[in-house]
Amino acid sequence: MIRVFLLAILILMSSTAYGSDYGFGTKVMSTDLDVGRPLFCTPAGTMVGFWDVGTPGYDESDPVYLHIARFCAGLIDANDIRLTGIDNHSPGSKVTFSDVDMNKPLTLLPSTINFLNIHGSQAYDLEDPVYLHQYNCEPNYMTTAMTVQGQASGQNGFALFVGGSGLVGGSRGSQRDDFKEQIPYRGGLSVPRTSCIEFTDGYKMLVTDYVVGGIPQVAGIWRGLVVEVIHGVKADYYHVLDTWYVKIDSNRTGGQCLLVDGAANSGSAISSQALLIRTNDVRLNATPSMLPGTKVVNFDPDQNKLLDTPAFARFLSSGSDTARIRFFDVNGNSIYDYPDDMYLNHPSGTASGIVTVNNVRLSGPVNASPV
Repeated sequence: MIRVFLLAILILMSSTAYGSDYGFGTKVMSTDLDVGRPLFCTPAGTMVGFWDVGTPGYDESDPVYLHIARFCAGLIDANDIRLTGIDNHSPGSKVTFSDVDMNKPLTLLPSTINFLNIHGSQAYDLEDPVYLHQYNCEPNYMTTAMTVQGQASGQNGFALFVGGSGLVGGSRGSQRDDFKEQIPYRGGLSVPRTSCIEFTDGYKMLVTDYVVGGIPQVAGIWRGLVVEVIHGVKADYYHVLDTWYVKIDSNRTGGQCLLVDGAANSGSAISSQALLIRTNDVRLNATPSMLPGTKVVNFDPDQNKLLDTPAFARFLSSGSDTARIRFFDVNGNSIYDYPDDMYLNHPSGTASGIVTVNNVRLSGPVNASPV
């Protein structure tokens, strides 16, 4: 009897000593080896954010991360999970200390996780795809929520003059004359659908835009310093020479924000239009024609489809709920770290949470060590 008991323990230990070999965005099936594994809650403050690598504001080129906020709030940290790919790092991979995105500025992405009810049933089914649905109320806002350098305060009073007269700062309907400090682009990063613009002082900016000409022009004076501008189709890009201060004057008009912050788990609390799949939402598992970790773009077949409620998880400035974002502690050290597998644990199986059929794997296989 004792031998049988010890053998059972050894089998259990051998089956749970290693991380999952299943890919990011796959759903747990009844015959999978990780079914029944115990799960643990992520630390308080777990959030979704993006690295703003192009035109300031969340767009198609920006990689998205599940940020496990144990230490570095506002910076991409080791063991954060990429929900979209960047360079040669695939969705579901984890950030390591030598990666290009380690310690880069991270901006909160107000978002929820919802599913698309394919068959119109009353439940969440195996065929239903899951999305990270973002509530970005401004189409081209500056990344001021979290930056390495922080916000530059008290820097208003922008006065641009063309030919000696005429205020340019609000020429496109924007009366905000504030400059923000932004780290210059230093190369070494391959981002599709972006352009690198350069001002005469050597300051470079990565923008998701079609640049008109690309030659900087003198726009005026700000606090005694020369300001240059480069024109794009989406926006005009202003830079104060010999500083890191920039200002983006968008050509696009901001739409109405349909989200009542903190109420995105209730379909009756917000407009149904706010629950439509929109451009730059992230697919967390595969659809019939799209891979997990891809972003929704215009004219995709799932664009403008109505997501179901309540949300499985919420990453909002108020009313956040990450209870279903749980991890399996592969090495048994009671903290989330590199080898651990991350899941969207719905359904949860038990009150404390175990890996259950129809859970979505939010991380992929890892190397033996984080190198």
